[in-house]
Amino acid sequence: NIAVSSFSKLPSEDIIAKFSQAVDWAGCSIRAFAWHPHTNKFAVALLDDSICVYNTNSTIVPILKHRLQRNVALMAWKPLCASILAVGCHSCVLIWHLDPTSLSTRPSSGCAQVLSHPGHSPITSLAWAPSGGLLLSASPVDTAMLVWDVSTENCIQLQWFGGGGVTYLAWSPDGSKVLEASHLRSVQMWTYEKWPTIKGPCRTGCWSPDGSRLLFTVQGEFVIYSLSFLEYSGEYQQRQVGGSKTASIVADLSETTFETPYGEERIGGEVQSMVWDPSGERLAVVIQGNLDACKAIIAVFRTRNNPVFELLPCGFVQGEDGVQPQLVTFHPCFKKGALLTVCWSNGSISHVPFFFVTAQFPSFSSGQSPLMPLSSCSNTREQPLFSEL
Repeated sequence: NIAVSSFSKLPSEDIIAKFSQAVDWAGCSIRAFAWHPHTNKFAVALLDDSICVYNTNSTIVPILKHRLQRNVALMAWKPLCASILAVGCHSCVLIWHLDPTSLSTRPSSGCAQVLSHPGHSPITSLAWAPSGGLLLSASPVDTAMLVWDVSTENCIQLQWFGGGGVTYLAWSPDGSKVLEASHLRSVQMWTYEKWPTIKGPCRTGCWSPDGSRLLFTVQGEFVIYSLSFLEYSGEYQQRQVGGSKTASIVADLSETTFETPYGEERIGGEVQSMVWDPSGERLAVVIQGNLDACKAIIAVFRTRNNPVFELLPCGFVQGEDGVQPQLVTFHPCFKKGALLTVCWSNGSISHVPFFFVTAQFPSFSSGQSPLMPLSSCSNTREQPLFSEL
């Protein structure tokens, strides 16, 4: 995992830029984006650290500013709540309480709680419990994940001894597990299972809507791993993190060449971020590319989780010449398929709809999950997460 001491000496901006889900956090005018989980409302964090909140049912656009709202890395709306937004910043987590009926465009800084803890900054990852009861925060310079009770502003430290800071958090939809850096943690007893064979911290990850499968990537690698929890249930899973002890490689995103009407185009590289739509039928993956030949691009896959896992490439989303994707997320409650929101390097935001009929794409007869490379590849490979005794 990452060494805390090496990052603690870097400027806050450099640490956030390294671990942000945005492709170019330091240079893009949009630094963070968050759909509200239940309504047509979203928040956008801009380069000047102001946050604008847009609602399709109102012409009023509240602008959130606070003296501690510097170097905004990410935002997360509280589930099962209309008006609470968590913001990860340079030195703290800000919790904005926004009155949905207010006509004010400049909510007072008194509407924001400040959650801070010594040695826990900058904040690069946040995750609300699906019930909204707890909030997790993480920093690459802190070896502990913090579990916040926002109502009391108290937290507990969940230390782990993997030799590095916590770089990424993702709470499972059923609330039972948390992906934390390069291991999983059970929420019931806050016990964790480390993956010693994974070389490097988790770059990004996402859960299937039913929580039965986790997809994740590792810094410095060009593949997507899949970890299944389908075969583990009942009392055992409540006591343990559970899941299969082997992660399958389900996509190889190494550089490859495509023929297009405009000539050859090279695509591939490390995954910057990825998101799974709430229907479980589309996966969007932002591929970093490189400065020499490959540009950043969004690869879109069709997915199915039952009866077997399938991941099928179905196309790319790219911007105008010279414009790169920065952030992607799916609308949480789009009724006609999947709606992908893309924040671009020129400051624009676009919404890309995918209309589909459930379960109409071909299925594989094999009982194994197929490997889905951008380039040709052989059989599915498996990566053991635990060293053999």
